Amino acid sequence: MKKIYLILLLILPCMLQSCLFEDKDLFDKTAAERMEEYLEGYKGLLVSAEKGWMLEYYPDENQSYGGYVYVVNFTNEDVIAYFELADDISAAVDSYYSLRADDGPVLTFDSYNEYLHYFATPNITDYEALHGDYEFNIAGKSVDGSEIYLTGKKTGNRMVLKKMTEDASGYLAKVNEISAAMSAPAYAMAIGDIDAECEIVSNVLSYAYSVGGSADEEDGAAEPAQVFYGDIPFCYTDYGVHFYEPVEIGGTVYDRMIFSENTLVSEDGKIVVSKIIPPLNRLLVSGDWFITYDNLGPWAKPYFDRADSQLLASEGETLAFALLSKGNAVNSSYTSAWGFTFVTDARYGGQLTMTTELIGEEQISMVFAMDGQGDGVYYHNNCGFNYYLNVFGYSSARTFTITTDNKEKPSYLLLTDNANADNWIRLTAQQTSYK
Repeated sequence: MKKIYLILLLILPCMLQSCLFEDKDLFDKTAAERMEEYLEGYKGLLVSAEKGWMLEYYPDENQSYGGYVYVVNFTNEDVIAYFELADDISAAVDSYYSLRADDGPVLTFDSYNEYLHYFATPNITDYEALHGDYEFNIAGKSVDGSEIYLTGKKTGNRMVLKKMTEDASGYLAKVNEISAAMSAPAYAMAIGDIDAECEIVSNVLSYAYSVGGSADEEDGAAEPAQVFYGDIPFCYTDYGVHFYEPVEIGGTVYDRMIFSENTLVSEDGKIVVSKIIPPLNRLLVSGDWFITYDNLGPWAKPYFDRADSQLLASEGETLAFALLSKGNAVNSSYTSAWGFTFVTDARYGGQLTMTTELIGEEQISMVFAMDGQGDGVYYHNNCGFNYYLNVFGYSSARTFTITTDNKEKPSYLLLTDNANADNWIRLTAQQTSYK
């Protein structure tokens, strides 16, 4: 027995020495050194993509604005960005980026870039911006290195950098071509034999439909219908649209739709989203149509001048934006009542509600409803906003004929007073400052 103990005493130091050498091999680098190597590996991968990376980018925690496409090229220090919403998709914006450790590896665009900070930069109507990310946790990569998985630090939204195989401007041209082709005032959605209500706003497809519902023949008891609805954030792509995440519709899971003959069709052909071209007067009362001083007729301008002067004298403010729209276009807490909606340069806003009558397809009669939302009534009573309303119909209704440049995709609506040809207002679909 003593011999066994002696042998164990001789063997034990060797085993301990072996384990210590093994631990030294495993942990011969500090955590900081290992992180540095990890980041260097990702930097090498980012720089290695000759044609850059496509990013389907989703601002806002709830993806309520949908997704938009960037293409980004990396050098050792710079990121060169192209953007779907740029006026010129072939023009790039250059800035710095960095990779750093912060509770894990982070990719950050840490100097201002007009494109990459577009959704994170406040403006007069969105003083909190659109809750966009410009710092991303790196969650990993695909086995072949063709995809890098990111998570927005602010939003938690999952996004993917995908290695490009074609030039940025060529890809973005395809994206914008499909986006433009699918642009319409209204939409319809068919799910098999079911007709669903549908709209596309800010790259979010919203739908609702019901199934069943009947009355019992014996006792007349109603069988409630089963209602299905959803909001699907998506990005336009070179083939159609790609959803933020897979969704189940009618018992089948989908993650994309294919563009075909001015429609979006699911890959199994069961779901079709098509465009609807509504009458111009319905288009007016369902959208956001911006008023600019330069787009007022000679009879309207003096009334707007008087209201502008009284607003400046009373509050020291000017109009930042003015539009004919639903109230909730500028404040989600307002109702969907329609009328003269405004935001001042001091960021006060409201609506003065109009009562409307649609006549045929291209005429509308409107008059002030003696009601408002937000600060609308205050500005009416104290700042001369009745002069703005006089142009549209204040104490008595005015009837306008509506014309446009393109009924399928109007860039403006021209309202001409039937009783006064000099009273006309050209409303623009694009968000535009009042002056």
